[in-house]
Amino acid sequence: MVMDRNPYFGRDENFENSARRVADMLWEASKGNLQAIPSNYVGSLSHDYLDGSVSLLNLLNKVSLSGNTYQEFSEVVEHLLHTQVSDWPAEDSILEIQSEKLLYEVESEEFDFDFAEPGDLSDKVEFFLKKVISSVYLDGVSEVTDEDGNPPNAGNRYLRSPDGKSYSGTFYDKSDKSKVKKFDFEIKEGSNGAWKIKY
Repeated sequence: MVMDRNPYFGRDENFENSARRVADMLWEASKGNLQAIPSNYVGSLSHDYLDGSVSLLNLLNKVSLSGNTYQEFSEVVEHLLHTQVSDWPAEDSILEIQSEKLLYEVESEEFDFDFAEPGDLSDKVEFFLKKVISSVYLDGVSEVTDEDGNPPNAGNRYLRSPDGKSYSGTFYDKSDKSKVKKFDFEIKEGSNGAWKIKY
């Protein structure tokens, strides 16, 4: 049996497993009041991944939860655990992270789309999705596709779920040609008719 002696072998996976356990312990100890956690307790939760992304869990004690539930906390942990440093301002300037903004979920009732309209439905659905996503992602949405890179079409149900109450796929920001950004998204129709957007 050959062992990989590279000291970096498995370091990212080991960090993630350890960081999740530490985060859970901090949740229990703080009773959900993350801002009460001392900074030296979260200092070891920063990490630079081999792929260039980072963990910003060291900012966990700057998070204010809107619902103060473990599910919301878990989503925050997963978001901070693996993120792009370019999406954040300088760490020293961050005073508070509001969970509802961190998780990019908003509600809006101003979006409507009539699927009975004639014409090229693919272009119209993509335009609608770009409009909705652009209400949250302000840097510019260049393109919307399914997970395989195909535009909305009959084959992928125009990115709409079987029950017709959500859309999901990938959107791209190609404003910087040297660094194309892509994000998975989900848009859900709530019980009150408002759209909820998460990416």
